[in-house]
Amino acid sequence: MSLMKSSTAAWAGAGAVVPYTVMKTYWAFGGTAGRPAGDLAAHLKVNGAPEALVWLERHGLDFTVVAALVGVLLLAALVLPWGARLPRWSLLVPGWTGALLLTPYGLATMVAAPLGFTVGDATGWSWWVGIVGGLAFAGLGAALGVCSRSYGRRHDRARR
Repeated sequence: MSLMKSSTAAWAGAGAVVPYTVMKTYWAFGGTAGRPAGDLAAHLKVNGAPEALVWLERHGLDFTVVAALVGVLLLAALVLPWGARLPRWSLLVPGWTGALLLTPYGLATMVAAPLGFTVGDATGWSWWVGIVGGLAFAGLGAALGVCSRSYGRRHDRARR
């Protein structure tokens, strides 16, 4: 796979998280469309989330958005020249892990949400939130798979 195709996949993966990031930012600034009623930080705390995640939520930073942005940074490292300076495993392990976990989760979410299937207490969530989130997770995961494969092949050839 050429660098051009993997960079296209990286852009597509980054683009897939944009609607999700916009939605979560809108919520952080007080928007309510699609959002369940109540305090999300308090809900996280009651359900035993680590204090760092509760802190992020209280300060308007959803941990899943932070993780998605880290995923976009990983995509950049997999396709841009500066990523070649990092240890191979430091990109391929999280790249393949993200691909294998996020892609099926995102696809399942996009199918399940409109049908009314949810995980945990989803009272107040709108079905389209599942589509937006599923698109972000599946898009990022698929892009990580394409870019990890390309990165691994490019670096295998460079070692020969």
